[in-house]
Amino acid sequence: MVSQIKCPNCGIYNTNVDYCTNCNTLLSSKLRRELQFAEQEKVRKEKRNLEEEKAVSWIERFSKHRFLIVRVLAKTVRSIWLAFVAVGVFIAWLVSAIAA
Repeated sequence: MVSQIKCPNCGIYNTNVDYCTNCNTLLSSKLRRELQFAEQEKVRKEKRNLEEEKAVSWIERFSKHRFLIVRVLAKTVRSIWLAFVAVGVFIAWLVSAIAA
């Protein structure tokens, strides 16, 4: 099947080729979509990586800090928080056990 495609850049008709023979412009709509999809996928991956970097909590960020005092403080705050949550869970369990 013979297909003639007019180059949008220079106006020359090309037969059964993906690129213009005169100016080397991409003519194939299938290849154009694939290239566009690959570019969009690259942008999505970069955006996902940026979101993952932003999603790191301050406890995780400070637990890897270069200063020892900051790391110790972060671990202390995390330990206190875990103890607080454990007490809250115990109280919730106790209330539900008494109510049942």
